[in-house]
Amino acid sequence: MKLELVALAIWMASILGGECKVVQFIFGDSLSDVGNNMHLSKSLAQASLPWYGIDFGNGLPNGRFTNGRTVADIIDPSLTDDLILENGVNYASGGGGILNETGGYFIQRLSLNKQIELFQGTQRMIINKIGEEKSRKFFQESQYVVALGSNDFINNYLMPVYSDSWKYNDQTFIDYLMETLEGQLRKLHGLGARELIVFGLGPMGCIPLQRVLSTTGECQEKTNKLALAFNGASSKLLDKLSQQTCKC
Repeated sequence: MKLELVALAIWMASILGGECKVVQFIFGDSLSDVGNNMHLSKSLAQASLPWYGIDFGNGLPNGRFTNGRTVADIIDPSLTDDLILENGVNYASGGGGILNETGGYFIQRLSLNKQIELFQGTQRMIINKIGEEKSRKFFQESQYVVALGSNDFINNYLMPVYSDSWKYNDQTFIDYLMETLEGQLRKLHGLGARELIVFGLGPMGCIPLQRVLSTTGECQEKTNKLALAFNGASSKLLDKLSQQTCKC
């Protein structure tokens, strides 16, 4: 059976609607960050303003870049080995991207490569606890979510302070992203990932940070077109990987 790679924008309904509990390992940015950046003391990507968290918990900022829950809130951020075996781990970091250089002006954030490194550390912890054979089965039966990409545009390519903004054009930058993402997904497969859910990008040009850059406050069409181009390219990449990788 081939590795399952699915490009999705919304996947929570199918997960939350089922009865069985799913162990998940989440790699993402601010859309999935449940407070991880609060542990990065030098990070400028902090959800500490009053309106963050107003509809969740005690109504105070809690590290989530939202007024309530994130799409990844079914995962407990604690890293004890027993909780990992029960739930998985959320490595998501606000400001993080597919590329290591993305979000550099936030000082501290976890890129996808760094999140994968942390996952490798988690694997070593679980192997030490339950052994090689049981660990292999555990990680192959777990679910993996990759939800990054918007920062690579908004906090990299579209910002003239980054060299990527003048080294690439729209197409060559997306090619660069796909080449990097392919290596990262192949690495996750090599580490045991067999069911992998990859998010597409939403209308990035309609977020406040982009709308404030226009004179009218309207959505930035160029940015939205980049999101569509990314989604098309990533779908092709996932189709290719699905045909080339096996569930073994």
